[in-house]
Amino acid sequence: MKNKYVVIDEKGAIHSPEIYVKSESCPSEFKIIIEREALGISVVPGVQSKYIDIAKKFGFKWEPNSDIGFMQYDHNGQLMMELVQRYARQLVQKIGFPIYEVRGSNFFDMAHPVVQAYAKLFGDRLFQYKAEKKELVMSYDASYPQFNLAAEYRIKEDQLPFAHFSLSDCYRNEQSGECMLLLRQRRFFMPDLHPYFKDVAQAFAWYPKIEEQILSSAKVVNRQYWNIIKVSSEENWEKYQAEIVAIAKRKRQPALVEIRREGVDRYWIIDVDYSLVDEMQQVREIGCIQIDVGNAKRLGIKYLGNDGAEHNPVIIHAAVPGGIERYIYAMLDNPKVHLPLWVRPVQVRLLPVSEKYVEFCEEIAREFPVLRIEIDDRSEGVSKKIKNCFKDFISEFIVVGEKEVESVESVQAKLDELKGKAEGYPSIEINIPVLMSRKFISARCFSS
Repeated sequence: MKNKYVVIDEKGAIHSPEIYVKSESCPSEFKIIIEREALGISVVPGVQSKYIDIAKKFGFKWEPNSDIGFMQYDHNGQLMMELVQRYARQLVQKIGFPIYEVRGSNFFDMAHPVVQAYAKLFGDRLFQYKAEKKELVMSYDASYPQFNLAAEYRIKEDQLPFAHFSLSDCYRNEQSGECMLLLRQRRFFMPDLHPYFKDVAQAFAWYPKIEEQILSSAKVVNRQYWNIIKVSSEENWEKYQAEIVAIAKRKRQPALVEIRREGVDRYWIIDVDYSLVDEMQQVREIGCIQIDVGNAKRLGIKYLGNDGAEHNPVIIHAAVPGGIERYIYAMLDNPKVHLPLWVRPVQVRLLPVSEKYVEFCEEIAREFPVLRIEIDDRSEGVSKKIKNCFKDFISEFIVVGEKEVESVESVQAKLDELKGKAEGYPSIEINIPVLMSRKFISARCFSS
């Protein structure tokens, strides 16, 4: 039996996708969501997305000495990865419940019943191999170590909710034809958040606080997220319809609901994707929130209720702001490449009009160590230096000549303004040459 689809509009009314997609009130991007997900209308891109070339400029590519699906990050790419990971930490700390950051292994023994039970949920997407007569599996996400820890805790009802959080590398055995740079890799980094709640009602009550952080991160990169809400059964659709409708009403935009009908035992009630429509007109999931009612019992996670009895908590699975590489994909899959100032490898480039102004630029750079400043001291004309800024996606630059030397305050004011734009976001100082003439330039990277 096929799954059922419905559309919830921004006011909470429920529609047939076939009818809603033809209405004037259906947003153009959401129309694509309905066509791809519910109506089975697919589109083969006519040309390759520009984001591949842009990603290479920022230091992301497939590792040449490995298999497809494993990425290499140069110093720019690694810097962006670290900044987004720190941003993920900032976001989850704003939710409101206690956050316990933990770390576990990447390798687990399939002989253990907990590992075996959870591994069955993911089938052939798991990386498995034999070592010392043991069958091991690599972590699909950070659930194994977090749930193992939770099963050891003596939790009381009044201590809920709290959350485990991990920033860890995860492994999924994607087929080579399915792999996409930054979006779908075999090894990727996940900011895995698992809050524990006393019941489903409490989980739904906290849901908006988690969602708020995902949506705020979308605004930072100027992207529109659309909800695809998977519901595990028609029974759960009827039972939790009011809470599901509230998701669309709260965002004031339509959502597509997929109601699963086949008789498969699922551990979750709802699984909500936060997806965008990319340049190739494809639907791409960036973040997610899932309400899990099955794994706590399966994995032995309990809390002592105020009634004196033991209960299994409800668990939310969330990626905030989404997979680290996927969030960067959301930045780069954009003709305008909307990179927030705080995540740019070079935040401002100084363009001396001649060699005699290079020393002045170096002095200015030392005054602002919190900004990642680069100086184009190469023997090129100003017009070419400006052209290279646009080519390298550096939107902030300052031409430095006699006027700027005489009125240094104007240069300092501009840099103070940029410093203010980056405040409140992660900041990393880097120890590499500020002079472009001293930097090595990769043939695949920035202008030479």
